[in-house]
Amino acid sequence: MTNEKYIEQNRYFNYRNVEPTLYDNVVLPAWIKSEIDDHNANILDYGCGFGQLMQALLNEKYMNVFGLDIEKSAISHCHSKNLNVMELDLNELHNPFNIKFDVIIFSHVIEHMPKEKIIKKLEFIKNTFLSENGKFLIAVPNAQANTDAYWAYEDWTHTTLFTSGSIYYVLKAAGFNNVEFLDIDCTLGIRSKLKKLIVKFLLKIYICKKIFWNKVTNSPYHKPSPQIFSYEIKCKAY
Repeated sequence: MTNEKYIEQNRYFNYRNVEPTLYDNVVLPAWIKSEIDDHNANILDYGCGFGQLMQALLNEKYMNVFGLDIEKSAISHCHSKNLNVMELDLNELHNPFNIKFDVIIFSHVIEHMPKEKIIKKLEFIKNTFLSENGKFLIAVPNAQANTDAYWAYEDWTHTTLFTSGSIYYVLKAAGFNNVEFLDIDCTLGIRSKLKKLIVKFLLKIYICKKIFWNKVTNSPYHKPSPQIFSYEIKCKAY
């Protein structure tokens, strides 16, 4: 086994200095919860890590939650929590559950894949794991965020970041007919109306500043692509 594969399957979280306790209080993100109405839906967390998102789904009374990962210590931790997780074989990709899923959650996974393989792997996952009328929920780090290129280098295993235009491209190229951007201003989970208004107001100021300096420096953005400035881009594809 190459050193890269060994790290992927045995030492990723150790080398990232991440322990399962970091996720003890994780709650289900509002953008995911708002997209899953059926509590009996078959849900797959592809790249589930320590199972924190799976546990959050179970806490919200979703009944059929499954997970896949490649990191052996993370899988062992999931099993210790009685989570339904199986190991993904990178050398022989297949669906080990023998069912297709109504919802696949793909949160911060594809930025770890070799860039030249991303579209083919998404196409494979769509055809092999996703049910005919299922939806694919994906989050990726945003190269247009205020953190700029930080996340390209903070995680050594990241191969690329995305903008709204590039994630739209790869999802369409992988065979998804429809791609919708979700929670663009990141206010979906804010309960206070006042706080939500303040966040939206400050975001408008931030965007105006961006537009101003883009004009001064003659640095345009691609017009068809939504301008998203949060840490992650969230999409629904189907």
